[in-house]
Amino acid sequence: MELLVLGLAGCHRRAEPPLPPAAPHYVVGAPYKMGGVWRYPQEDFAYQATGLAVADADRTPFVTTDGEHYDAGAMTASHATLQLPAIVTVRNLENGREITVRVNDRGPVSPGRLIGLTPRAAALLGIGTAPARVAVTGLEVQNEQLAESLPGGQHLDVSAAPVGQVRAESLDGTGGGTIVAAPSGVAGAADIAPLMGSLPPAVRQGYVEGGLLFVEVGTFSTLRYAEIAAARTGGRVVPVRARGRAMWRVHVGPFTNVQAADQGLDQVMGAGVTGARIVVE
Repeated sequence: MELLVLGLAGCHRRAEPPLPPAAPHYVVGAPYKMGGVWRYPQEDFAYQATGLAVADADRTPFVTTDGEHYDAGAMTASHATLQLPAIVTVRNLENGREITVRVNDRGPVSPGRLIGLTPRAAALLGIGTAPARVAVTGLEVQNEQLAESLPGGQHLDVSAAPVGQVRAESLDGTGGGTIVAAPSGVAGAADIAPLMGSLPPAVRQGYVEGGLLFVEVGTFSTLRYAEIAAARTGGRVVPVRARGRAMWRVHVGPFTNVQAADQGLDQVMGAGVTGARIVVE
């Protein structure tokens, strides 16, 4: 037994091939298929959505879609369609915690999940193995800056905005409050280093909102088409205003838990509505 132990101790694991140098760049990308569903990336600097967040598995070593080296301890995330990189806030509607992350990769694989977080970011939001109800909001000024300044971007004409400050409390056991840059402004288009560097692991405590889960079939500019979609999926038509226009949204639900919402999404997608998603209201 002693010889066996010595023999095992002398074994060497095959070294992983070295990663290529990090080369962060701006990318939107062509439509692609993931999790059996076609995804259609598009720019939305002021993105707003609700849904389910999950903790992504640690994929070290790995190069993200926008050319960064993946870091399981960084404040980063994955999203199926947002331009990359994108700066967003993620608020856990179940406990009120909110963080700021940089979306730099494609995912999650499941069409029923809105955003995937690194293990570090998920832990700060209080997300474990189960999905959590969240609200995701894009920081428009910062996202325009990234689009203008990074290689592959579109060179927008972005005005500088002042930087504010907020007091954020760390909930990861380090204790004490820290001052971090407020998400409402940045110093200038040439200074994107803070956005592409290590974002602070700071948690802002907000209000608890909760909410029920629905499957959103789609939003329509014509009532007739919304009624057809509702009849097809067993949903209901809800009048809404989107960007100043009267629209009609089709919802299926509500569902009281994630498992039921997943089943509802599967049924809607089985009816041929591949763009359906789970939302929180």
